[in-house]
Amino acid sequence: MKCIRLILLLLLVSSFAYAQKWEAGKTYTDDEKWTEFIVGDLPLIISVPHGGAINLPDVPLRNCKGAVTVTDSKTIELAKEIEAAFLAKYKARPFIIISNLSRKNVDQNRDLEEGTCGNKAMEKPWNQFHDYIDTALALATKKFGKAIYIDLHGHGHTKQRLEVGYLLKAEELRNTDAKNSKQATKSSVANLLASDKSLDLEQLLIGQNAFGTLITKEGFDAVPSKQDVAPLEEDKYFNGGYNTVRYTSSKYPNVFGWQIESNYKGVRDAAGRPAFAKAFVDVMGSYFKTYLNKSF
Repeated sequence: MKCIRLILLLLLVSSFAYAQKWEAGKTYTDDEKWTEFIVGDLPLIISVPHGGAINLPDVPLRNCKGAVTVTDSKTIELAKEIEAAFLAKYKARPFIIISNLSRKNVDQNRDLEEGTCGNKAMEKPWNQFHDYIDTALALATKKFGKAIYIDLHGHGHTKQRLEVGYLLKAEELRNTDAKNSKQATKSSVANLLASDKSLDLEQLLIGQNAFGTLITKEGFDAVPSKQDVAPLEEDKYFNGGYNTVRYTSSKYPNVFGWQIESNYKGVRDAAGRPAFAKAFVDVMGSYFKTYLNKSF
């Protein structure tokens, strides 16, 4: 029954996305400006769930079991730097969805119950954020056939590198098997693997044209990559959360992607953002050509 309801919801969102005229380059918001939706014209959707700093004084702080409330500082600024870099190179931009609300009020990378900690007042912004992602995915896949979804975060771990989350645990990355169908199906690139039988999981995680490999070549260390195959046993590593699970699932067969946990120094700081954004755009341009057969 839940599956049927989700399918009906996706159909409703798709119909809404097509019915309304969405203008590329324009920013849409809810009435309170808690959520931003920048409409793009590339097969790339970037969501920023944890960069918001608006604290609502009349809303209780999230304190349910498992609630995390830290801010991924400067991730909104990083997303907008990436947008500027795309415009400078391609005169086109990705779709970007931003939550401006503090994670103390709502967590946009958790399911509804945990994300709101049961606070009914926060269901509206939670739904708005995810409705915008659904709309972006519907628009992008209609226009391009396939789309890449990236959930952008920031980490505070000791090792200053990007942690690319494909929904595989560190232990699984240390024992990746290209022929392991369970790992492939579990991963956030499962839909791409299903649509292109010439590819295998190792290629997409640590191959010559894997995202981590390409961005490392540009000077930004990443794991997994050809250069850094997997986290060590003692390393902290984020492999992806609710958004990555949801939007790269079989319910979105034309979408694949990953979570990026970005380090602060050299990536999210003021000096690093422009350089990283430029490198990211170069890498994604190559990625579009290799895996989507699209050149811009």
